[in-house]
Amino acid sequence: MKRKLPSVSWKHTSMALLLSGSLTIVSPLTPVSLAATEGVYIAGQSYFTLDQAALSTSTLQFSVVLHNRESRAIDFNAYGVRVTDDSGRSYTARLSEKKSAVVLPGQDQRFRFYSDIIPGMTAAQLKVEIFRWDSSQSDFMKHLGRLSVASVVQEGQAAVPEEIMNLHTVDSALANDAAVAYRLGQSVHVVEDGKWYLYTQLSVKNIGSASVKLPASLQVRLKGADGLKYSASFADGRDQTFFPNQSGIVTLKTAVSKDLSEKGLGLEFYYMNQSEEVLLSTMDISSSLRTARLGDTLDYARQLEGEHLTVKAEKATYSKQADGIHVQTVVTVSNEGDSIASVPSLLATYQFGGAGASITSTDNTSRISYLSPKETASFYFNAVLPEGIDPNAVRLVIWEKSKTGSSANTAAASSSSNGTSGSGSGNASNNTSSDASDAPASTGAASTSSQAASASAAHVPVAVYLWEGASQASSMISSAPAYKLGEKLIFKDNGVVDKNLDVSLVELHVHENDDFGYKTAIGKYKITNKGTSSIVLPKLQNELIDKQGKTYTGSRQSSVPELIMPGTSYVISYSYLLPNSVEDKTFALNVYDDQSVSQGKVSLGAYQVGIQEESDSDTISFYPFLVQFQNYTLGWSYSSGSYTYTLNLSMAIEHPDPVIVDSNFSKMQFDLVDGMDRVVGTQTMTFTGTDRLINGKQKISFTGLKDEQGTNGIRVKIYEVIETANGPAKRLVKELKY
Repeated sequence: MKRKLPSVSWKHTSMALLLSGSLTIVSPLTPVSLAATEGVYIAGQSYFTLDQAALSTSTLQFSVVLHNRESRAIDFNAYGVRVTDDSGRSYTARLSEKKSAVVLPGQDQRFRFYSDIIPGMTAAQLKVEIFRWDSSQSDFMKHLGRLSVASVVQEGQAAVPEEIMNLHTVDSALANDAAVAYRLGQSVHVVEDGKWYLYTQLSVKNIGSASVKLPASLQVRLKGADGLKYSASFADGRDQTFFPNQSGIVTLKTAVSKDLSEKGLGLEFYYMNQSEEVLLSTMDISSSLRTARLGDTLDYARQLEGEHLTVKAEKATYSKQADGIHVQTVVTVSNEGDSIASVPSLLATYQFGGAGASITSTDNTSRISYLSPKETASFYFNAVLPEGIDPNAVRLVIWEKSKTGSSANTAAASSSSNGTSGSGSGNASNNTSSDASDAPASTGAASTSSQAASASAAHVPVAVYLWEGASQASSMISSAPAYKLGEKLIFKDNGVVDKNLDVSLVELHVHENDDFGYKTAIGKYKITNKGTSSIVLPKLQNELIDKQGKTYTGSRQSSVPELIMPGTSYVISYSYLLPNSVEDKTFALNVYDDQSVSQGKVSLGAYQVGIQEESDSDTISFYPFLVQFQNYTLGWSYSSGSYTYTLNLSMAIEHPDPVIVDSNFSKMQFDLVDGMDRVVGTQTMTFTGTDRLINGKQKISFTGLKDEQGTNGIRVKIYEVIETANGPAKRLVKELKY
């Protein structure tokens, strides 16, 4: 046996009743006048008016305003409100908020009510009756007058589905006034683990007088236009405590078919009274299904009360490569409100193909926890899709990571066995009246159903974007802005580079390594700490990209200090191995982060950089040093069957830029080369330490050369050498001939 209770749905209106000279004051002894603007006179110059009425299929929501024009306070608890129809039936009106019942002289006080009515009633059939409690009357009520609902209902307003549910009906252990208002958020139809689900988000507001949790016996199901029903579970928010007059978010999850029709979808709220199913209410959710397009800005679905966050798929690009289609979407979350808002933790899935295939993408970048007004946080979601996929047919689903059993309100729920308090407490009570025509409420014991138990989802969807209109990535070298050596590199704020660090590229040279068949590019980066405390030196992952799109990854010098002190600068060198066939003089320098994302990499900044030509000048830059080669002599001596060559070299060394150098800094290497271009002797000197190069004359000896090595054609090649993870990187700076 099934018993259906009235559905409680309503639409918000913002229509306010304007009191003017046309106001009709209704005397308790005269018939009610149904003017466009009406009032019920109660005493002296004080009266009630009706304001902000909203009518749905089976619920009337309205406000009455008490205008106190007396010289004394009026206690609203002395009066009552109920709804009547044109056939003489009456319906209980329940307060939907808790506020003071005392209206001070000269003040107007609004009181909000809701009432369950017979489905299908029109506004013209309904009146709101005002009465005074009077024990001398047979029904304990002195009837003062009625106000027309039709006079204040705003026609043609778009529906914003909401359900007001009396939780005492579901669980008799709760207070008589335990009630919540469900407000429909968004619904999304998505793939998860190869299966299709419909997620629906609801805002739940506690309109009772005590903290409350949703009863365990409350169940929800989805009903399609074809009449098929699907069991729904609470994916998130089921266990939270709702404080009086505060809201929270719950998410429903329903397993559905891929071809589910989006028309005619509805939620049914019900509970089991022993063996009897009791239907509480229904809610049409067809209007909540949203699929956005790239560039659309959406209100964030799961923000806390008082926040105003928006989410936007800012930029979507793809490139076809050998291993598949590389895709990237930049998603921004912006704080459009007037107060600080928390930054949600997001991930994304790219969904494609008729079988519901999907690839998950994460961005684990370290970012701030809160956004100030007008601030924005960016997320980068990368993935590699299989070949043959049409990028324009892909859907991007954005998910919020959720904590199991999470709740914005963590205090334990408290229950009250009484309704709202009476006039002695100064609070408005439920001054209502009902007769035998009121819809009955079941009071039988409630049973617990596992179907309504929280699914404790690890994450819930917040937006779905069609990837139609994504752009194919252009050549980075053509799109990157031109860069001048020494300028500050501007990076996207994702936490990789501290905001108190300035980074600039100060040198970029290329040298051919004839012995190994490749070229070496060496770049030096100056890092300055402009803050007030020591900062960890960042790992600047970077690459050079040529005009054909080929990339050459930078290898950082093998040893660097962990921290950089405030007010100081440090130089870090990177080497890049290039094929000998590369003749490019201009590259795109791409600084990126590949640690925070699940696939691919996030570009922090790309710049068009030019290779420095090696100078024929006697002054060579070993940044931050300038070395002038002034004069030299190269002589030899022979003893005991071996040659010794001695290089006497005069140099002027300057350190014009106050940058810290240590034992990790590059070295100067002297190679003695014979007439057959073989290295027959090597000496290395440093810019720091006991064997460092000095201003003035240096004496460098190469000993132990065999007879055949001490022939004509001897010369000295001078290199700058940097130790990297891939071995030493050498840059030829000078050649001294015998």
